[in-house]
Amino acid sequence: MTAIEFPIGGIDDGVVRLRLHADRDLERVAAASLDPEVLRWTRVPEGNDASAMAEWIGEWRSGPGSELHLVVVGADDDELLGAAGIVRFEQDERRCEIGYWLAREARGRGVATRAVRLLAGWIFASLEVDRIGIAAERENAASCAVAERAGFRFEGVLRSWLVIKGIPRDAAMYSLLRDEPPEPRGGSPMPS
Repeated sequence: MTAIEFPIGGIDDGVVRLRLHADRDLERVAAASLDPEVLRWTRVPEGNDASAMAEWIGEWRSGPGSELHLVVVGADDDELLGAAGIVRFEQDERRCEIGYWLAREARGRGVATRAVRLLAGWIFASLEVDRIGIAAERENAASCAVAERAGFRFEGVLRSWLVIKGIPRDAAMYSLLRDEPPEPRGGSPMPS
């Protein structure tokens, strides 16, 4: 597997920047990831502190390159807004899956939608990927709304697709294909 290489300076759209984790981020990421909503919907381990976060991030850095974990920060001030990245890369199948979470203070400002659009654009420009997926827990209305606003299409519900904190969970699956323009939408076509 070819390692995923991301620009050292990161990428931005003038409002948000996606960049590689730095040691200076550890305490901020650890603190933000302890938010109950982050813990509820993600694989972020509970009970984080800076040293636990350093160990967790260190596992990503030493892995086979099939994942890419980035911080989402303000483009001008480097304020930590959240995290985003490639959580699964199936190079032979030319597809990947992305994930994201936001710090409490960054929610409701369009940050996640911007980060997803920015990351998807970079993936299609830089990797041999034809499909980007987002698997959001079905009950996570905010994450599903981000996928839709970023132009991903709802495909259906995959039963017991995600295992978060040892519990199998249903996932609403969204996708964006290389050859289709994103169609930002509001509202949710997903059945309840």
